[in-house]
Amino acid sequence: MAPPNTNCEIQSDSEPQRQDSAWRTIWQNNKGACLILLAEVFGSTMDATARFLQQGKNKFHPFQIIVARMGITFILSSLYMWWTNVPSFPLGSRSVRGWLVLRASFGFGGLFCLYYSVHYLPLAEATVFRFLVPIFTALACSVFLGQIFTRKELIAGLVALVGVIIIAHPPWLFGPVNDQIRPSNAGEIDEVSRAQRLIAIAVSILGVFGACGAYTTIRVIGDRAHALMSVNYFAILSTVGSAIALLVIPGIGFQMPHGPRDWILLILIGVLGFFLQFLLTAGLQLDRSSKATSMLYTQILFALSFDWAIWGVLPGRWSMFGGAIIICSTLWSALQKPHTVAEKNPEPDEESALLGAQTEGSEEGARRASISA
Repeated sequence: MAPPNTNCEIQSDSEPQRQDSAWRTIWQNNKGACLILLAEVFGSTMDATARFLQQGKNKFHPFQIIVARMGITFILSSLYMWWTNVPSFPLGSRSVRGWLVLRASFGFGGLFCLYYSVHYLPLAEATVFRFLVPIFTALACSVFLGQIFTRKELIAGLVALVGVIIIAHPPWLFGPVNDQIRPSNAGEIDEVSRAQRLIAIAVSILGVFGACGAYTTIRVIGDRAHALMSVNYFAILSTVGSAIALLVIPGIGFQMPHGPRDWILLILIGVLGFFLQFLLTAGLQLDRSSKATSMLYTQILFALSFDWAIWGVLPGRWSMFGGAIIICSTLWSALQKPHTVAEKNPEPDEESALLGAQTEGSEEGARRASISA
């Protein structure tokens, strides 16, 4: 009787091991980018849910959306910091509390502008304005922190502004344009006038300045506060500020959720917001290369998918063209970053994700600003 072919058995056993090892290597090399990509899925789902609640039958006000998202984010991030014994929890170091409040105020303004704009603009259009933030933040940091603002960043900013004008396509420049792809079987959506659309675009740009203020103060804070401490200030100020606005401003008020679906969606927004923060933090800790940060630009693809799947709407040719200009110019600017040094802060913040690593000049400028403060 012939002995068994042990060589074949060894080969058949080693083949799955090699495949498993190859997949494991691919995962380890791209883990950070995959986590950032998953974070963008969560973030786009959260924005789509917010728009759905505003566009639905009950029409929740943006302030109530913020209460739901940031209230739950505050609870979950507080529990996480308490559980992990984050230093100086819950108020942070006394030397940076003023900066944390300022960062939260800017962030609250930017968040409200975002949720206001998604009521009147397709999700993809409202999303694309966020890509203006890195360039304008670089300009703000050059003014206030002494960071170098390169000629390439200036060119990218000017090109991106052209993209904004194309998206807005004002009638006095473009003439009357019906720039929206909307099939006859599209889902229910509020009608938006030309004036409402232009106001929403102006609010989106105002939100960009709010985000720039938040990111600039994040640079000043640096490693003197845990990233979730910054998020906690942002969350509690947004929650309290929105609740006061709902109670004080006439004609708004709290809208009671109608049925389990509304409750689930409101809670989902808060949970998604926290996991967006958590996954971005984990992803940027693992990989700060251009490969990983470029995953942030995939959010526009998810926004387009939600626009089509839920509302049956896509931006028209002018909006697509303008959005492509903004994305390409900001991505080109990000890839032209000079040689960077490792940041001292080991916990990147959700809202500093698009900014990438700091340069030596920006880090020195932030240090000088913090000393003078």
